[in-house]
Amino acid sequence: MFPGPRFLFLFPLAALLACGSSPPSPSSSTNNLSGNWEIISHLNSSGTIADFTGALQSNGSTVTGTFRALASNLTSNCPSITTDLAVTGTLDASNNLTLTIPISGGTATIAATLPLDPQTFTQGSLQIVGGTCSMPSTAMNIVQFAPVTGTFTGTLTTSGTPAISASVTAVLVQSTTPNADGQFPLTGTVTIQGPCSATLPLLPETVSGNGISFPTGSSTSPASDLIGPLLTPTATSIQAYVDIYSTNCSITYVQGTLTRQ
Repeated sequence: MFPGPRFLFLFPLAALLACGSSPPSPSSSTNNLSGNWEIISHLNSSGTIADFTGALQSNGSTVTGTFRALASNLTSNCPSITTDLAVTGTLDASNNLTLTIPISGGTATIAATLPLDPQTFTQGSLQIVGGTCSMPSTAMNIVQFAPVTGTFTGTLTTSGTPAISASVTAVLVQSTTPNADGQFPLTGTVTIQGPCSATLPLLPETVSGNGISFPTGSSTSPASDLIGPLLTPTATSIQAYVDIYSTNCSITYVQGTLTRQ
């Protein structure tokens, strides 16, 4: 009754980025940066890092956090996606953000002028000097993702023939405090109606950047997990893949878009 091979989602955001966007005018006062962030590199032939995701905290002009990096080539000498990277930086009164990250014997520098609304794709630059993961200055976009907290609903389907539909309601709560890896714990319940009727607890999950992920490990029944990318920085919808662990249900998964109500 349980799903077959589990999907591993990596969530590059190229599909969410319109062709080159300019940042809105900065605010007149310094933003509070605390939250879930993603940096997406505009990769070229010299690019080694496609993406940084993780948590930032700010206290006045001081910024700290923990990121993880997605290398553009998984066989490169850059860190694996499970390596925690310490982030330090500054945010001045004009909302000019500068972050530095020690990485593979070098230093990554991220710079951008943030807009009034941090949940806006904002262009800046990324450069890594020294070490085995160096890359020249490259354009990037930085964005904060809103917490995945609320009630999300949708009609999801299996991928078989014929497809089976189910009404899905996910009640989700994202922690406002990241864990030691810079990821935000996610809890909640998933209700399935259609081929079965069940309300299942969500297995322990995390949110980082635009991705909801289910850490590897054994699954218990009855329960559910929900993975997939957030479709907007405001976290109003999820492209979800929902596993169903219940002997009372005739289907083992559904997939589709869940929208926050």
